[in-house]
Amino acid sequence: MRLVIGFRLRLALFFVGMLVAVQLITGALVYGVTRHALVVDGERQLAANAKAFDAQMDDVAARIAGNVRVMALDFALRQAIAQGDRGTVLSVLHNHGRRVGASRMQLINLDGTIVADTADTHANGQAFQFAELIQRAFYQQTAVMAAVQGHVYWIIVVPIYAPQPVGLVVVYVQVDDQLLAHMQELSTLRRDLVLEVQLAPSQWQAVAQGDRSTPFARGLQHVAGDFPVQPSLRRIAQSDYIVLAQPLQHPYNSAPVVVLFGYSLDDALRPYHNLALAWSALLALGLAAGLFGAWMIARNVSRPVEWLATVAKRIEQGDYRMPPRLHRHDEIGALANAIGTMAAAVQQREERISYQATHDAVTGLPNRMAIEAAITRSLDDGVALGSLLMIGLTRVPDIIKTVGHGLCDRLMRDAGERIQRVADGAEVARATDSNFVVWLAGTDRDGAVQVAIRILDALATPYTEADVSIDMVPAVGIAAYPEHAIKAVALLRYAETAQFAAVGSSKAWAFYQAAIDPHRPERLSLMGQLRDALAQDQLQLHYQPKLALASRRLDGAESLVRWQHPLRGTIMPDAFIGMAEDTGNIQRLTRWVLEAAIAQASQWRVNGLQLGMAVNLSARDLGDADLPRYILGLAAMYRLPHEQLTLEITERAVIGEFEAALRVLHQLREQGFRITIDDFGVGQSSLAYLHKLPVDELKIDQSFIKHLMDDANDRVIVRSIVELSHGLGYKVTAEGVENEATLDYLASIGCDHAQGFFVARPMSADALVQLTTTALHQSHA
Repeated sequence: MRLVIGFRLRLALFFVGMLVAVQLITGALVYGVTRHALVVDGERQLAANAKAFDAQMDDVAARIAGNVRVMALDFALRQAIAQGDRGTVLSVLHNHGRRVGASRMQLINLDGTIVADTADTHANGQAFQFAELIQRAFYQQTAVMAAVQGHVYWIIVVPIYAPQPVGLVVVYVQVDDQLLAHMQELSTLRRDLVLEVQLAPSQWQAVAQGDRSTPFARGLQHVAGDFPVQPSLRRIAQSDYIVLAQPLQHPYNSAPVVVLFGYSLDDALRPYHNLALAWSALLALGLAAGLFGAWMIARNVSRPVEWLATVAKRIEQGDYRMPPRLHRHDEIGALANAIGTMAAAVQQREERISYQATHDAVTGLPNRMAIEAAITRSLDDGVALGSLLMIGLTRVPDIIKTVGHGLCDRLMRDAGERIQRVADGAEVARATDSNFVVWLAGTDRDGAVQVAIRILDALATPYTEADVSIDMVPAVGIAAYPEHAIKAVALLRYAETAQFAAVGSSKAWAFYQAAIDPHRPERLSLMGQLRDALAQDQLQLHYQPKLALASRRLDGAESLVRWQHPLRGTIMPDAFIGMAEDTGNIQRLTRWVLEAAIAQASQWRVNGLQLGMAVNLSARDLGDADLPRYILGLAAMYRLPHEQLTLEITERAVIGEFEAALRVLHQLREQGFRITIDDFGVGQSSLAYLHKLPVDELKIDQSFIKHLMDDANDRVIVRSIVELSHGLGYKVTAEGVENEATLDYLASIGCDHAQGFFVARPMSADALVQLTTTALHQSHA
C-alpha cells in the first residue's frame, strides 16, 4: 500500500512542485528587478545629495564671508585695529560672531599671529594653527573643514583692507547635529547623514549626525576601515544601505573629515511589503487549488498503475498465477494482458534457469553449488557426523585430448550412473569436470571407506564404446564431519586435497591430512611473510661439512638456509623453499644465499681456512640468464677464487628447461665455478642428459645410502654410480651417511666425499670453524 500512496504523492507533488517553482522564480525575478531599480535610484539620490551638500556649504561660506567683509568696513574696527585696542576688537568680533552664527572668531595679523580670540583670551600672540589659509585668503574664498579639540568646524578666512591689508578675520562655525539638521530642513538632504573624522589610519568617529535615532547613525559611531567614494552597498546595523563618502577640504595639519550619505534599502523596499503579502496569499491559494487538482489527476492516473504494481509485486514474490483481467481498452489494458502472459513465460524460464544453475548439463546430477547447499542444510538440521567423498577420474584430461569432449561427456554420464547405483541413496553431484561428490550424512569413517571401495570397484570396469575401451583410473578423497571441518565449503576443499593424495596410491583412497595440505592457512600466511623475511634479515645460513674420505679431513661445506621466524622460531627449508618457488621469491632468496655464502667463504679464506662452499640452485634460477654475471660480480667483490664455489643443481631442475639451463651452466663452468648434480639417481632420464652437462661432481641421493649396509642392491647401485662417475671424470659425494660402517664402505669403493649426520650436522659458521680447527689439530697430533 505504501508503494501506491508513494506514487500518488509523487505525481501530485510533481504538479505542485512545478507550480511552486514557477511562482518562486517569478517572485525572485520581481524581487531582483525591484531591488536593482531601487539600488540604481539610491545611487542617483546619494550623488545628488552630495552635490547639494557641497552647494549648501559653499552658500554658508559665501554668506559668512559677505558678513565679515561688511564688518571689515566698520571704521571703529579698523581704528581699533590700528590703535591696538584689543577690547574693542573682541567686542566687534563677538557681535558679528553672534550675527553669523559663529562659535568662535579670531583676528589674525599678517604675520600669522593671533591678535584677538573670542574663545581663548590667552591666545594673543600665538601662531594661527592653519597658517596655509592666510595666503590663500587673499586670492580666493577660503573655507575648509577642520577638526579642532574634538569638534569639527567650518572655518572661513576673510582679509581686512584699510585700504591695504591689515589683518584677517577667521570665523569658526561648529558643524554639529543641529547644523546638519538645519541644513536638512532647508534642502532635500536625506536624514541618513553622518560627519566622520579620522582618529587614526582606518579608524573613524562620528562627530555629527543628521538624525541620531536611525540605524545608520548608530552603526557609524565608531568605524574601522575606509569609506567608498562611489555609491556602494554595505550592511550597517543589520540593515542594507547604499553608502557614499564625500571627502571635505581640510588643512594639511587637520584630521581628514568626510560626510557619509546613506540610502536605506529596507526603507525603500518597505512599500512593497503589502504587495509581497498579497502575492504570498495568491501563491497559497494557487497551491491549495493545484494540490487538489493534482491529487485528483494522480488518483485517476495511478489506479491502474497501482494495480499493475500489485501484480508485479506478486510476480516478484514468485506468484505467477494469471492476474484478474483489467477491463480497459486502452494502453494500460494491453499492458495488463501482456503482464499476464509474461508471468507464465517467466515462471517457465525461472524453473529452467534454476535447474541449469544447480545441475550439471552432461550428467544431470546436482553441481558443486547445489551439493554445497545440500550439505549445509544437512549440517543445519543437526546431523551428528558425516563423510564427504570426492571421486576423481584422473585420466579425464588425457581422454579429452585424445578422443574429444563428446566421448568424455558420455564416459562421465556412465560414471555418474555407476556411482549412483552403489551410493546407497546418498546425495551425488558432479563437482568439477573430472570429479564427483558423494555426501554420506550420518556415516562414520568405516562406513565412508566401505562406500569408497564399492565406488572404486564400480569404476574399475573400463568404459567401452564401439572399439574403444578406456580405464577411468579413479581416486577417492574423504573428509569427515566434524573431525576435519564443520563447513560445507571446507569439507569440499579438504576432500579434494585428499583425492589428490590418493592419486597413484596403492589403495586409491585417502582421508584428509592437514600435515600434507599445501593450501592450509598457516602455509598461506608464511607465503606472505617470506617477502618480509628477506627484507628484515630473518634468514641465516647453516653449513653442513663435507668429509674427504681419502684424507678424512673436512675440506668443504654446503650452505643451508634457515628462517628465524619471530613467532614460529626456526623454520627448515623444506617448509618454505617450495613456497618461494610458487610465489616467485626463489630468485631473491637464491641471490641472498649466494651473497651470504660467498662472503662467508671469503672470510674463511682470509682467516686461513681453505673450505669450499656449495650453494643450491633451483630450476627457476637456471632460467635466469643474468645469474652467471651476478655470481661473477659477487666473487670479484669478495675476492673469492672461482674454484672454491660449487653450485649444486638437481636432475629435475636441469631436465625441466634443458636448453636454457645448459646455457647458464656452461657460462658458469667457463668462469671456473664447479657444478654438482644433487640427489643423483632419483631423477628421470638423467643418463640421457648427463654427458651433455658441464659437471664436476655427482652427489648420490641419501635414499641409496641410508640402508646401504643392509641392502645388497643399494651397494651395487652405489658402486656402479661411483665407477660411472669416475669413468666420466666426475667426483662423487655420498649424502645421508649415518654410521661408521657406511663411511668405511664408501671409502673402500673410492667415493670421494661424504656428508651426513655421522660426519656432522648442519651448524653455524663459528661452530664449523671450531670443528675444522679441532679436527686439524687432532690430525697433526
